[in-house]
Amino acid sequence: MASGLLASAGTVPTAQNATTQNATQADGLHSLMVKAGKLYFGTAADVNSFNDTQYMAIMSNKNDFGMITTENSNKWDVTEPAQDKFSYTQADRVVAKAAENSQMMRCHTLVWQKALPPWGRPPFP
Repeated sequence: MASGLLASAGTVPTAQNATTQNATQADGLHSLMVKAGKLYFGTAADVNSFNDTQYMAIMSNKNDFGMITTENSNKWDVTEPAQDKFSYTQADRVVAKAAENSQMMRCHTLVWQKALPPWGRPPFP
């Protein structure tokens, strides 16, 4: 998979040029994608992973991940668990973590059938 990502970035390292290979490996996935004209290479993250120091060290590397997408913190059941009672605490924590690491932020699937608040679910027979 990594070779496919490198190929799409247009910088496939070869054994013929060890200097280019070392520089490419040091650049990181996000850096390679930006060099290839893409906006970003990102990953999904959420507050449930914030206590995992190994995961956070990898996710926080802006050379590999220039953008963070929330996994569940922006979904309807989290942001409005009770009708007209809004909470963006978890989403704000993910946004703050992305800002802390100078990473872009984007939301993901705000309304999803498996993440509907109980009061917003349609009655099923």
